[in-house]
Amino acid sequence: MSRIWRYVLAADNGMAPCSDDGMLSLTCCKPLIRRSACVGEWVVGFAPKGIRRGHVAWAGRIAEVVSLGEYEQRFSGRRDAIYKLAGYSWGDQEILTPLRNDYHADEGSRSRDRSGKNALIFEPFWYWGGEGIAAPDEISDLAHYYVGQSARNSSPERIALLETWLRSVAAPGVHGKPRDAIMEGHHREAPRAAGACNRRAATRRGDKKRSC
Repeated sequence: MSRIWRYVLAADNGMAPCSDDGMLSLTCCKPLIRRSACVGEWVVGFAPKGIRRGHVAWAGRIAEVVSLGEYEQRFSGRRDAIYKLAGYSWGDQEILTPLRNDYHADEGSRSRDRSGKNALIFEPFWYWGGEGIAAPDEISDLAHYYVGQSARNSSPERIALLETWLRSVAAPGVHGKPRDAIMEGHHREAPRAAGACNRRAATRRGDKKRSC
């Protein structure tokens, strides 16, 4: 059964998720989701309850699951392409070299990032950032406000409710900016609607898709 993964977006600095150039991706933090989620499943990031309880900061359906090394090869220079493939270890595990010293500079954070193994690319997606957007009760009760992430109480009916609600409030695309400070020199984002920017992102991604 498909799932809705949920977590609290405690830090929203444009890195996780990254919505640059009309494409939404998740390549760092949330290792359980990146390691376990499959194509066709949904991820929802809720604003912290101290900011706006029951508000959705972003949501999207997973269109591609690719390894972190492959992601950097395909999207070199993208803000969240921060781990470069350096080779393979026993069992064909990727050996990844960090490319940035201004984000997750400590080895604990980098190890957690690498343990997620994959980068997720979303389409369709809705990104509001900031305080997010108020969700109806049947969606807001999915919120996960604690450390970690959850996929409990997922069902085809809940997924249908989620997608119907999202499409009723806005077209897919970027509708706001990250809530927290952006790291200087890496902010290329401007609010965009769906359409040309999403089609361009789809062209850049190509046709390759992989499920879990």
